[in-house]
Amino acid sequence: MGYGEGMIRFGNEGLEAIQSATTGQQERYQEIWDDVHTQLTSLIEQGQVDASIASVLSERDEQFRREAGGFDESVSGQNRAMRDVQTIGNEGGAAMVRAAGGGR
Repeated sequence: MGYGEGMIRFGNEGLEAIQSATTGQQERYQEIWDDVHTQLTSLIEQGQVDASIASVLSERDEQFRREAGGFDESVSGQNRAMRDVQTIGNEGGAAMVRAAGGGR
């Protein structure tokens, strides 16, 4: 909520910034893992790393994707909750403006 020139403004920019940051983090950690996975796979294919590492890499890839999926679901739920808070704030602010103006 901000004040200025005799008016009250209800802002939710902070919530939008949080949503953008968490989405960006999701994309970034996926990019990092994909890059590491690609590099290790390439080393295995080139014979520079023992081929037995391939099964461990596959297991770790499955584990990463499983855990990342759970994190992604949690972040999506958090973002839905923040959107709900924004909607409630916007609706409440609009109701207060109407009430202050004598409307309903």
